[in-house]
Amino acid sequence: MLFKNQYTMLKKANDLSAGTLTADDRLYLENLCRGLNILTWNCYEIERIRKDLIEIAARCELEGHTLQQEVGGDTERFLLELDPDLPRGTPLDYVSTWYPTWMLVEAVLYLLLGLAAGGGEANLFHVLTGPLRFMVWLLICAWFQRAALKLRIRYGPPVQMAWYALMLLVFVGTCLFPVKISQQLPGTIPFAGAALYHFAWAAGCQIWQTVHYNRCAARRPWQ
Repeated sequence: MLFKNQYTMLKKANDLSAGTLTADDRLYLENLCRGLNILTWNCYEIERIRKDLIEIAARCELEGHTLQQEVGGDTERFLLELDPDLPRGTPLDYVSTWYPTWMLVEAVLYLLLGLAAGGGEANLFHVLTGPLRFMVWLLICAWFQRAALKLRIRYGPPVQMAWYALMLLVFVGTCLFPVKISQQLPGTIPFAGAALYHFAWAAGCQIWQTVHYNRCAARRPWQ
């Protein structure tokens, strides 16, 4: 069970099924899933809902109408209707979903920097806090996105765009503040060590993804 990842199995099955839909239904399905990513951290639950939506879209095609027509055309209100029944998940869902790939990319970048520089070192504070700073950014974006969906419905797109501008300012601030701190801390780590550190994060988070989402699948099976 440890090596059978129910989340990746479900996602692969959904990707194959979605490929059989019409272009309009695939596009609308993608829009709905982007909205679901705003409402919950748990990507396994999103894939469960996506599976149901794919089945609905396939039925709609047989009946001669589209998924958007079946939903009612108002994507935002449909998502808010789903919202109360969605398991919220926790930030650990983000760790298991986004971290394996992102940490692997970071590890490769540090490895390439080390090869290009013939060694070289990185700021120790910057390297060690990188995964935690990534979590902070994800949480900030998630909170702003959730609020933006409700603002769009209540006040319209202009207010939503102003909210996104504020989100961008906050995001830039959270990027610059750690850089200022790291410049005041002299500790360093070789690029090779930074690469190994991020490889370890990638491996650990991938294992956690399998364990965590297999537990979710045991409670709420998709098959």
